Amino acid sequence: MASGWRMNLNHDYAVNLLKGMLEIYSPSGSEEEISLFLADEMRKRGFDRVWRNRVGNVYGEVGSGRPTVLLCGHIDTVPGRIPVRVEGERIYGRGAVDAKSSLAAMLNAAILLKESNLKGKVIVAGVVDEEGGGKGIKSLLRENIVIDCAIFGEPSGIDNITFAYKGHLKLKVTCRTATGHLSAQPLLSNAVEEGIKFWLKFKRICEEKYKSPHGVFYSLTPALAKIYSRSTTGSIPDICHMNIDLRLPPTIPPEKAIEIVASAIEGFRGECGCDVGFRVISVVKPYVADRGNIVIRALREAISEEIGGEAGLIRKTGTSDMNILGLHLKVPVAAYGPGESILSHTHNEYINIREYLASIKIYKRAVEKIFNYMVK
Repeated sequence: MASGWRMNLNHDYAVNLLKGMLEIYSPSGSEEEISLFLADEMRKRGFDRVWRNRVGNVYGEVGSGRPTVLLCGHIDTVPGRIPVRVEGERIYGRGAVDAKSSLAAMLNAAILLKESNLKGKVIVAGVVDEEGGGKGIKSLLRENIVIDCAIFGEPSGIDNITFAYKGHLKLKVTCRTATGHLSAQPLLSNAVEEGIKFWLKFKRICEEKYKSPHGVFYSLTPALAKIYSRSTTGSIPDICHMNIDLRLPPTIPPEKAIEIVASAIEGFRGECGCDVGFRVISVVKPYVADRGNIVIRALREAISEEIGGEAGLIRKTGTSDMNILGLHLKVPVAAYGPGESILSHTHNEYINIREYLASIKIYKRAVEKIFNYMVK
């Protein structure tokens, strides 16, 4: 088989696979169709073993034995449809950056690896609910799949590797006041107004006390994600709920962040005319990988050989499934994938086709290098 013909075939298949994935709308909680689609694709491409689990994760294996490398991406996206279209060197669609292009590239890399003389096993995992509560990665961990290292498919840019993510603390803060007739507003506290006062105070505390001179990655950064209220009598609002997303630097573990929130609420109670409380909705700890681990080493060499230059190592202010698996299994990990992170979750999400195709070769080279390092 001529090498040029093989390259054209892989190019066409790779682009069509990604388009097919993008055309399946799969926001968190609605991943069944794309999970079945990917299972079918992996069976057609001759994966040695393909299966799905009870939450909808899809897995495909090539090779056998050890070492075992996990290539893990997520099949869910944030809500919001984007018509799939190709314009020049760009493919537009929801998930084009975050992160269906990474998972499609991993699947293609596994196909190429299967055609070579594998020295171990590759598991491609498409997990659900990464944009939600992490149900997919937690389910993967409960399955006790034995792996030696992992690459997570998340947009880093073609020549960057992500080695660190912030953690997050998602909170629900509730303010309660007395209620009464709307005409009595000058005499009564309004739960919504009190909630806004608390939010502004808490935001100021974070900015004044927990803003790092070393940048946003090392700062405690809050975001007001949702605010909603009700009145038990249909008059002045007496209950206000606020969903607050708190991004945690490595220097502030969740326990410390909870203490900071509790202290801010205690101080506010002495100033306001309401009762304030909170509860924790979800927690993910910050994670910083060893920058010298074999996964990062393999990716750096693969990037250099494929596109030239030296790969950058970056920290990201978001949170990913890498946090959860890296902390739980304590195996070498890194995140890598095509695409500009700034386009994630936007209405203008697209991937550069050349970058996507280059990432397939980089994943393949990196896995081969990991095998070589580990079997010596």
